[in-house]
Amino acid sequence: MAELDNFSMRGQLAARQTAMRRERSVQILAVAIALMSLVGAAFLARPINRMRLEKQLVIDPDTIKNLPPELALLGKLGTFRALAIDWASMRAERLKEEGKTYEALQLHEMVCALAPRFPTVWANAAWNMAYNISVSQYSSEARWQWVQNGIRILRDKGIQYNPKSVTLYKELSWIYWHKIGDFLDDEHLNYKRALATEMESVLGPPPVVLTDAEYFAWFRKIVDAPRDFDRLLEEGSDVASLAGRLKAVGLFPDQSLLEFVARHLRPELKMSQLQAETAEEDAVLQRQLAVVNDPEQEDLLQRLLAAIRSNVLRTQYRLDPIVMFELMQRYGPLDWRNAFAHSLYWADMGDRVSRGHQNLNLFDQRNNARFVFYSLQNMVLKGRITLWPNFDDPFVSYIELTPDTRYIPFLYKEYLRLGKEHFGNDPRFKEGTPGPVYMAGFVTNMSHWIQLLYLEGGNENMELATSFYAWLRDHNPHPDGSVQEQYLQTLDEYVMGDVLSQLQTYRAAGAFVRSLIQRSLKEFSLGLGKKAIGSLTRARLSYEYWMIDTEADINERRKMQPFRIVLRDEIEAYLKHQRVAPLFKAMVWKHLPLEQRQMVFDHLYPYFERLCEIQQPPWAVTRAFPQPPGMDEFRQKEIETRGAPRREGVESGKRFRP
Repeated sequence: MAELDNFSMRGQLAARQTAMRRERSVQILAVAIALMSLVGAAFLARPINRMRLEKQLVIDPDTIKNLPPELALLGKLGTFRALAIDWASMRAERLKEEGKTYEALQLHEMVCALAPRFPTVWANAAWNMAYNISVSQYSSEARWQWVQNGIRILRDKGIQYNPKSVTLYKELSWIYWHKIGDFLDDEHLNYKRALATEMESVLGPPPVVLTDAEYFAWFRKIVDAPRDFDRLLEEGSDVASLAGRLKAVGLFPDQSLLEFVARHLRPELKMSQLQAETAEEDAVLQRQLAVVNDPEQEDLLQRLLAAIRSNVLRTQYRLDPIVMFELMQRYGPLDWRNAFAHSLYWADMGDRVSRGHQNLNLFDQRNNARFVFYSLQNMVLKGRITLWPNFDDPFVSYIELTPDTRYIPFLYKEYLRLGKEHFGNDPRFKEGTPGPVYMAGFVTNMSHWIQLLYLEGGNENMELATSFYAWLRDHNPHPDGSVQEQYLQTLDEYVMGDVLSQLQTYRAAGAFVRSLIQRSLKEFSLGLGKKAIGSLTRARLSYEYWMIDTEADINERRKMQPFRIVLRDEIEAYLKHQRVAPLFKAMVWKHLPLEQRQMVFDHLYPYFERLCEIQQPPWAVTRAFPQPPGMDEFRQKEIETRGAPRREGVESGKRFRP
């Protein structure tokens, strides 16, 4: 029994020692694994932190350190900060309702300061300023100021502290697209005038070019300009020497120089070309123009202007010229005086910076992307700007927005790209289409594109219209898959059937013909002679189409005046219109065909004299509106043909003949 007890004790001790050894081994192994994990974590910490920053899962220290001291201090209020935000928000709403807008502005800024990394507070503040407070103002200047306040709080502050928040980019794009670019605000035209005038003072008037490549080359100078503006003006450089000459005559290398150049050096017609020879110009202005127009300094001046423009765009408007140029190459020759170009810029920026990030509002992300082709869509409808800026009072500037078909191919591609990106996984998606959600709007827009391209004419436009028409035939069938009857016509029948349907009443026909003539005159004012002649040709064809059925109308109640008279009257009305800037009237006169100038010269000459007299300084009428050659022969011909009888024995109307 004793032996058994001894054996049992020895076994227990041995088992215990074995267990202790195993436990020690496990502990050593666990410690080794823990050490290896710590080492691995140390190696992985940097890439993980970088990934967290890239995915916007944590606050970026670089952003936090850029916060002003007062914002950083307010951020340390802890739980009391939420109470302060609630109080300031409610108080701001109350002040807004009481009409105390500036006090409301201060409280909105306080709310943003209390939560600078919370995008919604910036979006709400911008909305209140651009929409709620702006419409409570009575003057155009005050309303525009509050719209600008809404833009600035997003562009200059909100996005600065939340650089990857797609919500803020979407809101900024919306203000440009809806508040300024659209027409729902009563003051929308004044907003357009103010923005276009401001951007023309920065970039200068767009150059007169024959191709888009020339336009890109003009903007490329701004892209290639040195970004270190102070270094460019270092002592001893040629540019610094020119800047010194400019300062000596009161012109400084900043935005004021850009405005001076925009005022006095428009490329189409320079004021000095129209001024009377006897006009006495200001001596200071003479000296300034002498420096600016010095042909030996032309290259240096352009380098200096490009650098100033680049600096102003980046520092004052937060627009990167490199991104602007990339957008122009991708979407066409964007005119940055147009609100839709800015809407496109900020929507594209939001799409760029938010890609791949996790904590995004997917609804805002998708809507932001949509603003890319919404902006392009409006560039097609209102992308070509005719502007005569008044830098002293932008709200009286002359502005006209007309369709620009150059953006159609880019918009078509963008529809297909975004459709596939958003709905490529939808079982209803078909390759080569914009997807089920965008399809209805796409088809409607494409029908309008076809009409614009067809009416504008030209081989390239006709080829594009034909390809779009084929797309509609193939991709927009009846529910049973059969081709729609409207696409079984020829392209001519498809387009003209819609156009000519507008010529079924005397009033509508007259309005349509006159609108085409007015369009041609606007194109003449832009130097687009080929397009202007095309618009005149379509006006004549539409006139002749209407007159076919009126040939046998004995009492002439449905007959229009002869086309020559209709054209003459429209030219006179356009050149006398108060909203058309004098310089554009001079440009129309310069580009009008000889016969059309002859038709209206005697009627308009007294008006031309008066118009030139009131300019400051006065214009020489012989320079601005010279007499067309051959007027003596034209006047004699007019006397001989006056009162010619109408043709007799015409057939009955043809237009509705079966």
